[in-house]
Amino acid sequence: MPTYYARLIQDIADAVTLKDRHQTTLFVRTAEDCEAIERISDEYNVICERGTWLQLDSGWLPNERIVTDYGIVTHEGNVFLDRGLVAVVQLAPWDDPVAEFESALEQADEHAIATLTQEDGRRLLAVDRHQVDLLAGIARAYRCAFEIFLPASV
Repeated sequence: MPTYYARLIQDIADAVTLKDRHQTTLFVRTAEDCEAIERISDEYNVICERGTWLQLDSGWLPNERIVTDYGIVTHEGNVFLDRGLVAVVQLAPWDDPVAEFESALEQADEHAIATLTQEDGRRLLAVDRHQVDLLAGIARAYRCAFEIFLPASV
């Protein structure tokens, strides 16, 4: 059996360059790489599933308490979120003098899987796909701009 497994791993390594991996989850750069792994898996009669993942840049601040409920932190320290579970929304201040952007961010951050503050002050939040409406409501309550930056891929 180890030889069989070793051949499978070698064939995958010969066919594609991995972006990263975590246990049996392989992250690749292109759809073609994914298709190559699927072909090799079929040859070895190994079940293979395709997923859609969002890799967070190093500037993102993951919520350590819940990030692994929605994705994977690899041995290399990369964070990948399952696009079927997560949406990315954006909060931004309006030019409204009564807008309470900092208060909105404080409340929104409580629901965030990860956050990224843009240079212009806008905040991107990776959130559970079922909490998008909640975040929109927070933005409305504090008179801030809200946008779905990247919807969940359901």
